[in-house]
Order: sequence, then C-alpha cells, then structure tokens
Amino acid sequence: MKHSFIIVPVLAAACAARCAESGKADEPWPKWRKAMIEPNTIYDIGENTMLDVKLSFPGGTSPAQFTCADGGPGTLANIFGYGGGVLFRGVGRYGAIVFGSGGENFAANHTGALNLNSDMARYEVWQQPTYCLKAEPGAEFYWDPKAAETLPEGRKFPLYKFDKTRWDGGFPVAIGGWIYPAPVKYMEIADQVPLGSYRYDAHAYIPAEHTGLGTGVWFIPNVHFMAPGFYYGIDQALCADFWPSGKKKWYSHYQREDTRAWARMPDPVPEWLAPSSFGGRTVKFSSKHRKLIVLGGTGDNEFGILDLSGGLARATWSKARFSRKGSGHGGFMCRSAAISNGHPRGRALVAWLAGEYGQVPAAINVLDLDDPAYPIYAARLPDLKGRGENFGLHYIPALDRFISFGVEELDGPKSAKVCCQKITVPDNLGDFEAYKVEDVPLALAPGVDLASSYTHGGMVQYVEKLECIIFLAVRKPAKAFWVR
Repeated sequence: MKHSFIIVPVLAAACAARCAESGKADEPWPKWRKAMIEPNTIYDIGENTMLDVKLSFPGGTSPAQFTCADGGPGTLANIFGYGGGVLFRGVGRYGAIVFGSGGENFAANHTGALNLNSDMARYEVWQQPTYCLKAEPGAEFYWDPKAAETLPEGRKFPLYKFDKTRWDGGFPVAIGGWIYPAPVKYMEIADQVPLGSYRYDAHAYIPAEHTGLGTGVWFIPNVHFMAPGFYYGIDQALCADFWPSGKKKWYSHYQREDTRAWARMPDPVPEWLAPSSFGGRTVKFSSKHRKLIVLGGTGDNEFGILDLSGGLARATWSKARFSRKGSGHGGFMCRSAAISNGHPRGRALVAWLAGEYGQVPAAINVLDLDDPAYPIYAARLPDLKGRGENFGLHYIPALDRFISFGVEELDGPKSAKVCCQKITVPDNLGDFEAYKVEDVPLALAPGVDLASSYTHGGMVQYVEKLECIIFLAVRKPAKAFWVR
C-alpha cells in the first residue's frame, strides 16, 4: 500500500508569511520549531531515536516483565509499549513530554522523555529503572531469582503461575524471581514509587499553580493493572489493607516535576473508585474548576472528582452523576479525551470519541463541567475517522476546535495511514446540527516517513507554547505539525 501524502516544498517566503501570521516573528522558538514552515505538514523534529538512549538497571540485570516488545534491554524502547505520558510544562521554556509503559509487560518506573527545549528535540531518560534487589524498608516486592530458588516448594512458583492451592500461606513467597516478603499494601516497586499505570490516558498533569507544592505533578489516581509475577493484577491473597466490604484499598501517587520524586497520597481513594486496567478510563484536570475528573471505574452514570482548591495536601474526592442528552453513544469506551482548558469563552468541557471498540467512532461525547447537573451531550457524527486506541483527541484554544489525530498501521509499518480532523463543538451543546467535522489533510515534509509511529494516549501532546501537536515514533525521530 502506498502512502497517500503530498510532499510540500519548504520555502523561505512561506516562513516569513507564517511568522507574520502567527505574530511570533520574535518568538525564541527552538530551531526545530522555526523550521516547521507549512501548516498541516508533518516534520521530523529531532535527530536521535529512542534506541540511542541507554538505561541503567540496578545490579545490571533486567527483571522479568521489565521489557516490552519494542527493543532489547538497556534501550529506551523498552518502555514504549501501549503507554501514555504527560507534558511537563515547567521543564525549561517549552517543557518535556514524559512517558512510560502501560503494556502487558510492565516497565514499572523507568520512564523516558522528549525534551523540547533544545534546537533539536531529543529523547532522554527521565527516570532510570527503579526496583529493589533485597528486602528493605519500602520493598513490597524485590527481584532476586537466586534467593527465590531457596524457598520451600510451597512458596515458589514460575512466572505467571501462582497457584493458591499449592501455596502454604506463608511469606516470603516468590513468583518468577520476584519475592514478596509480606502482603502488599500499596503496590509500589520502591518506597512510594507506584508500579505505574501509564496506559493510554489514565493519568493527568496538574500545573504548579494548583498543587500547592510549587511544582507541577504527574498524577495517577490508583494502580492495579500489573503485578510482579502476575500477567494481569495481583491475587488478593497476597494483599493487605482492605475495606470492611473485603475490597482492596488503593492509593494515588504523583511525581514532582522539579525533583522527579514520587509520593503517595496519605489516604486511599474511595472504595467506589475501582483501579484502572486496560482502558475505559481517562483522567483530565480542569484549570477553571481546579478539579481532576476521572471518567470510568466509578459505576454506571457516575464519575469521580478530586477537588484541588486547597492543593494536593487538602484534596478531597467526591462522586458525581451525569445525565445523557442527544442521540450519540454515551459510553466510556475511550482511550483518550481532551479538556477545553484555555477556551476563548471560558467553557470547561471534556470531550471524547465514542463507539464500539476497534471500530470507527460514531459520536463525540461532551461533558459540561459548568453545568451542576453534569450533562453529557452525545452527538452522532457520521464523518468521523480513525479507530481503536491509535487515535486521540486534543483541544487547541486558538482554533477553538477539538482535534482528532492518529496513525494506523493496517498491514504493518509500511501501510501507515494518518487521519486528522477538526471537530466544532457549538456553544449551545444541545444544538446537535451545529457539531461539525472537517478533514485536515496532512502532508509529509521531505524525508519524513511514518513507519513505526505510535499515537497511543499521551504519546501525542498539543504544546500550546509551541503551537503544534507532537507525537512519538519508535526507532524514528519524534514528529510534529501545526494545524491552520
């Protein structure tokens, strides 16, 4: 299959026109951004690939489940998987896109970043691999295959093969080289460092002005998706700290933007906020309302709210109910959502595309955070494109449009297909005839290809300071484009 892209020439005159149009003639943008002359054109924005960046594993070993299928041990490609990420806005002038894995294997907490501040955007290690090699304070599990082999038969099991009927009920217990010295309370790979639930959009960035910490944070509501030695989730028999109902308690974590240190919220999340798994959860922060919105994992017709009016130290959880309006699909089967922070008329809207999993979306859902009744307006849009988790939604305040974007590889990397659409959401959310979809044909700048280009969840970010959408690509330079 051939790429259906138009190659656009780079002209000095176009550069001048672009600068005049944007009013950014004196903007000290990095060279890679200044070189993006043509609108609706995909550019390479860096020289190095993720394989150039090396990781340092404690003890020089890479434990079971610490690699994804995207490269060998010791390369940043380990952490790509089906993960997501955030734009840390306070790192340099333009920030860094920090991302982690959320695939079937866990890459726990070695995370990567795309630094946007230099003349060439560059991949780098944000946090080196973090895990324990022995029983120590804060070690809820540690990696020691040799010690695991010395345990009695009733306390050691092959990877993914924990059998409660063969377990003698005692600790320590080992599964595939991972040792649990005691029942697990927090699900942490090191003291206060969560195992990680970066998958898709199940996390959010909270700016410094709302945390009360003097720094922005990467916030993860709660975790449960993976566990050492288990393929999906931990057996409750190895856990501690339960609600009276018998359900496990789970905790929120956040990573500071300035020191990169992780911290655990002192109180568990409410019992009704179920831990995240593959998808169906999106987390967004409303700067207008100073609230974190958690869609999914809360029950029918409900969503979670973390009120940050008093900062993280005094944050409080509550549950809200919503009503559905319109003829669209109202479900939460989404992998990415967008929130209208910076809306030119001050509206606080959360939007996501909805439809059957793996199929072309049938509707856009819009949650109105300004209405105390929290209605969801579901508008059917037959012209939507894209499918599955490869596509995400973004909001561009300057255009007052939601932007759908994704890259599909229908028959392997050489068949990459890109889709980009502008979606108009009217001020009168109940005027379903006024919702519009407009295709944005994207060209490729000379020498750019889309082989092995991921667009999962937070691996695509709109950077308002740079007026462009940036996305990551395994074994290829990161890419960006701006929409007119």
